[in-house]
Amino acid sequence: MINLAGQHPALTADEAGFEEVVFVKRKPYSSDHYYTDINNGTAPDRFVPENGIYIFNLRTRQVRPVVTAAQMPGGRGLIGKISLSFDARRVVFDFRENPAAGFRIWEVAIDGSGLRQISHPPPDEAQKAARWAPGWHTDDIHPSYLADGRIIFSSTRNEHTILCGGSSHLVAPGLHRMNPDGSHVEQLTRSPVSEFCPLLMADGRVMYHRWEYIDKGARVAKTIWSMNPDGGRVQELFGLAEDTTTVYMYPQPLPGEGHQFVCVGTCHFPQGGCVGSIMLVDYGRGVRVRGPDPDQAEYQQWDERFPVVNLTPHVFVQRRTEPGWYFRLANGKYVHDRTGQSGHLYGNPYPINRRQFLISFKYNPAHHYQNVPNAYALYALDVEGRHREVYTDAQLSCWHPIPLRPQTVPPVIHTWRDTAYAAQTQAVCLVANIYQGMEGVAPGTVKWLRINEALPRYWSTGRRWSPSLSSSEWKAALWPRVQWGVVPVERDGSAHFVVPAHRSIFLQALDADFREIQRERTYVHYTPGEVRSCTGCHGQGHHTPVTAAAPVPLAALRPPSVPQPQPCDLVENGGNGQAGQVIHYPTDIQPIWDKKCVSCHGAQSPAGGLRLTGEPTLFYNTSYEELARKELAGPLISEFLSFNKGDQGNYNGAYLPPKRLGSHASVLVAILTQQNHPKNAKDDHTQMLTPMELMVVCRWVDSNYQFYGSYFGRHHVRWREADPKKPEYDPADFRRKATFEEAIGFLAPDWHR
Repeated sequence: MINLAGQHPALTADEAGFEEVVFVKRKPYSSDHYYTDINNGTAPDRFVPENGIYIFNLRTRQVRPVVTAAQMPGGRGLIGKISLSFDARRVVFDFRENPAAGFRIWEVAIDGSGLRQISHPPPDEAQKAARWAPGWHTDDIHPSYLADGRIIFSSTRNEHTILCGGSSHLVAPGLHRMNPDGSHVEQLTRSPVSEFCPLLMADGRVMYHRWEYIDKGARVAKTIWSMNPDGGRVQELFGLAEDTTTVYMYPQPLPGEGHQFVCVGTCHFPQGGCVGSIMLVDYGRGVRVRGPDPDQAEYQQWDERFPVVNLTPHVFVQRRTEPGWYFRLANGKYVHDRTGQSGHLYGNPYPINRRQFLISFKYNPAHHYQNVPNAYALYALDVEGRHREVYTDAQLSCWHPIPLRPQTVPPVIHTWRDTAYAAQTQAVCLVANIYQGMEGVAPGTVKWLRINEALPRYWSTGRRWSPSLSSSEWKAALWPRVQWGVVPVERDGSAHFVVPAHRSIFLQALDADFREIQRERTYVHYTPGEVRSCTGCHGQGHHTPVTAAAPVPLAALRPPSVPQPQPCDLVENGGNGQAGQVIHYPTDIQPIWDKKCVSCHGAQSPAGGLRLTGEPTLFYNTSYEELARKELAGPLISEFLSFNKGDQGNYNGAYLPPKRLGSHASVLVAILTQQNHPKNAKDDHTQMLTPMELMVVCRWVDSNYQFYGSYFGRHHVRWREADPKKPEYDPADFRRKATFEEAIGFLAPDWHR
């Protein structure tokens, strides 16, 4: 809590350097999570005629409307977020007419003229909605102008579903762009989870928020990324090594030189429009973690060791606690509060200059975070923590303030593309030295890279039967991965290879036996024909790549490798001969246990107390649950729910050194490969499996306990039997393994019914 009584007087035009501020007036969103404004953020009482875009004059202290909901279709709509054109003459914004309608993008001139709708429902809106739920719609939100006149925005046209929610429960929008007239809508990204608030940086790149989790807790990777306006050169700016639940939302780059942005540090839930503390982040520091929380003894607000400064340390999101915020009381102690009524909250920072920011500010600490219509006013906040009032409305809250002044148009940049690879929807990657940043791994150890895709959960995966199981209830990763193949690594650690474009791709570094040494716990999108290079494996919290001159990588002296099958997938070794593989425990792993293990590890007095039989359980089967509960296949990273540890969504975001996951950390693999293991003193397990069977098992071990190979089909144990309501359902399709093409497909196969 802060004492506003002693704060400086209201901000003036002469001090600010501009005359007017354009902003949004509306009630706080009614959202229950930071990403659910589309789903449940616009309760019916949020729709009032006075909602709109307004201008406040700092000199006259007068406010005037640009456009209000009364002038829009329906007369009572809701405006979400605005963006100002570079010449400061136009505003683009998202608008929802009523609670049952989709958000669409509109534009209006600053003087209120030229009001027009830019985005419209896609031509296949009815088909898209039917794949989600009856009466649903797509939504277009968070528009921003690009240097070439086009508009970038976030949209659910991608038909993605939040992974930790139930079937047809919460949407996951991704980034798109369109022409100024709304034509040629183009999907730019394919992230499995949500992407929001894109905006153009001074160098021509796009900065945006991305939520993700690749073998991490579902609430610990709310990150800031950049990309080219055409979707190429995707790159993390900050957040991947942040082992905290803080959401870095609504970033705005600071003007001038440097690598800083200001944003709101908010909580995963509850919500009301992403409110919390104001964070200043220097993503060019080479340190990728934020430092201690304000309630820790070692906390210093301006700590030179860390890249993140909380400009409002009287409120913060504790790194392990959800829901809600921590507020500092008058006695200096902090209290955890999920209603927001113990202190001030902030949102939507916008730089006035490098030291001062316009903000939305919950000025009365006793106000509820979302239930008071006019709880948030416009203020100016500086780096010393001084608050200065700009405008407080008597009826509604004020959001997304922007100085009404022209900005320099950034350069128009494009991603260079190789037309031959673009025609095949492929991209090319060059890894200069896989050992760079991979401490403790001797040169020559890594022989292969495995190319994986994290599959999004499309609307077509919805469960149209009951009872059903959602992938949100899976006890490891909430998404299935598929393997696109493996490619070789040269003796100098370099690799040159082809990857599929328009996919969420992550790599695993493998040894000569195709066992994981290190895992890329994030993903990268590649545009068709894009050529990317990186120095090595640098996921640490305190590491940046070395940029000194180096010899030409050996792999660069040859054409890029095409992903190939692992030896266990070759026809002569019993495989299907394909590089692309689906990892499906019931058909890949259980038959090996049935053939080689259940004679000792059966239902009656199983050896070592380990039962490897394959009886279906509610979610999985007996052997899987035995291995997973005991974590015999290595440490299990639960992204949400777990077998033994409760909700793990707030954990496991930090960097992990090599060999901490997968085969090299697995007791099971050690027993199957090391004769001197204590479990082999009486019975030698190292000769039980053939080399190809062992390779299949190790690939599964490297998958973080994946059970299902796709989202498709009926998984609940009830569906071993027929469905009297749907005679066309064949019980033979119970927990059916999808083909590779089906698993990566946008539409559900016929047997998903």
